[in-house]
This record gives sequence, structure tokens and C-alpha cells, in this order.
Amino acid sequence: MSISKLPVRPSLESLRKQAKKLARDILAGHSGAIARARAQLPKAEMPLSQRDAQLVLAREYGFPGWKDLVQEVKQLLGQGVEWAVSEARRFIHDNNVEGLRQLLAEYPALLFWKANENDGGLLGMATGSYGDSFDPISEQHFTRAACAELLLDAGAFVAPSICDGLIAARAKVLIDLFHRRGLLPERSSSLPPSATSRAFAHVSIRMRTILPR
Repeated sequence: MSISKLPVRPSLESLRKQAKKLARDILAGHSGAIARARAQLPKAEMPLSQRDAQLVLAREYGFPGWKDLVQEVKQLLGQGVEWAVSEARRFIHDNNVEGLRQLLAEYPALLFWKANENDGGLLGMATGSYGDSFDPISEQHFTRAACAELLLDAGAFVAPSICDGLIAARAKVLIDLFHRRGLLPERSSSLPPSATSRAFAHVSIRMRTILPR
């Protein structure tokens, strides 16, 4: 059984596309694609899942699994955590939820990454608001609720400063998300009680006007 050789500058995006194409070709009944799958996974049921297609591709390149192939590509490209943080920042800025999801699968340590002790990590990037975001347009412009929800689902660390920031910014959608997850404290640590109460009051009044009863 011949083993394919990675190029000098391999691309993870290209490898993902190769796996997707293999899965599509098998679904379409292409005999060559089916033969490739059978050669690597004789007992697999057809059509292949995306994960199994990635496994076939990894084994064709001589690796026991997809993660092993990805790790080799990262080493060849010299891509470490700093690169991953830069990519995460770009995905969050672009609100590219799927890109962020794939990056977290390959770099799970990002869920707990912080630039310093006071930093909110990736979740801080997704929820950070420059000023008051009570207006829905401002909140959508400055924050990334879909990315924040993905990060919470994946188990990202929630720094206390993030909750305080949401309340101070009156970011209604994110406050509602954190409230439903039980992540908001009884009282914000950095705001005086009156300010915290007013922030929640503003959010509650606004939510009652737009949410169905």
C-alpha cells in the first residue's frame, strides 16, 4: 500500500477540503473513492462521515489518525499557540463561528489562554464592548454573541471581569446568554450596587419590550 507524501508547505485548509471531497465522492458512488476508503477502513460503513474521511486521508499520509496529521503539519509550518491566538482573534473579529470551532478542536488549550492575569482570553475578545452597547446595533457591531456561545459550550474559562464588563456595557444579548447559563454573579464585583441594579433594570425593561411573553 503506497503512502502519500506531504508537500514541503502543507495546508490544513487543503487537507480539510481533500477529506470533504473524499466524503462527497463516496456519497456520489465514485468507485475510486470507495476503494480508497476500503483500503484504510475495511469495516467502515458507507457513506463515510467527515471524521472517517479525515481518518482515511491521515492514514494515506502514513499517520494513525487525523490529529497526528494535523500535529505534523503544525510542526512543519512552525505554528504554535501564538499563531492559534492570532487566528482565533481573526475568526472572532469576522464572526467566523465554524472557523473558530475547527481551531478550538485543534488547539483546545485556547479555551484557557490568557494574555495576562487580568485578561479575559478568547471569551473576553468575543464579549468585549467599547462603551455602552445597550443599543442592539452597537452590541452587534462590537460584540460576537455567536462566538461567545460557542466558547461557553466548549468550556472556556469565564473571568469575573467579563461579567462585570457585560453589565457595565449593558450588552443585552450577552447578558441574557450568561444569565441563562447561570454565569452572572448575584452582584457585580467592580460596580457599586446601585450601578449594577440599574444595569440589570435597563436590560430587563428592554427585554420585556422585545421578547415574547
